[in-house]
Order: sequence, then structure tokens, then C-alpha cells
Amino acid sequence: MSRTVRTIALASAALALVALATPSQAASTTGALLLTHVRPNAAGADTRGGTQLKLNGEYFVIKNVTARTVNTGGYVPDSTTNTYGRALPSYSLPAGARAYVHTGSGRHYRDSSGVHHVYRGYARHVLLNTSTVKNPDLRLKKPGSLDNNTSAGSISSCNWNTAADGTTYSC
Repeated sequence: MSRTVRTIALASAALALVALATPSQAASTTGALLLTHVRPNAAGADTRGGTQLKLNGEYFVIKNVTARTVNTGGYVPDSTTNTYGRALPSYSLPAGARAYVHTGSGRHYRDSSGVHHVYRGYARHVLLNTSTVKNPDLRLKKPGSLDNNTSAGSISSCNWNTAADGTTYSC
């Protein structure tokens, strides 16, 4: 085997070992917040007799990935097939903390287990139960971004395709 061929073979083997040793990441962000989970389909029926049910059983989870408190106000959750992505309300999320962002109404708070809860104030379900047409199904966009079903301004995303009843998906 020639010296050039051996050098190329050794270089290829070294690159393959580096690739194996590099950990993969399931989710990523280019901002202060990261989508970590989504429950697009609350357990049970969404409506009964025209009344919306279990709105707060539909949620997504965000994590502050910085070493400082981040205000969630202005970040835009943008679903790829609708325009229900009004900006998140103002809430101070401590460094490293996670918050459940519920579809319905409630008082923003931190519970006794240290879990934060933020409410979007919708009177109807807004996360898609099924979507195999577009990918990803939910994007979190930086403050000031448009809810226009494009990736412009996206910092994190999550896809679940068809949502099983009451199932939470990792992003």
C-alpha cells in the first residue's frame, strides 16, 4: 500500500472515531429558551356540547438554558399550520428552570415542587393533534418575530406528527 493511501486511510479512520465520540443532541436552541416537551393533545375529548375542555392539559415545556433569569414575554410560539402564536406573556423564568406553558387561563406561578406554570389565555385548543404535512409542528421564535408559519426568527423547534391522546413528546 502506498504512503498516500495509508495516510488517507488513517485520516479517515481518525475522523470516524471522532464522529463516534461526539455526543448527539436531541434538541437545540439559538436563544435563551429551549422547547423540551410538548403535549399537543390533552387526555380525553377536546370539546363537549361546543364547550372546550381541558385547555390546560395542552401545553409545551420551555427551559431557560442561560445562567440568568429570562423574561418569557415576547417569545413567539408558532405552529406551522395556523396563526395562533401570540407572544408569550411576561414571566421571569430563573436560570436553568423549566416552565409548563399551558394553552388556557390561570395565574402564572411556581408550585411547591419548583415547577413553573405560565398560561397563554386561549379559549380553544391551539396545538395540532395531527400534522404530517409540515415539519416542525411548533417553533419557538425570538421576541419580535412574526407568527407567519415560516422559520424566520426560530430559536428552537419540536415535531410530533400524530399526537396520541394525553401523550407528552420530547423535543
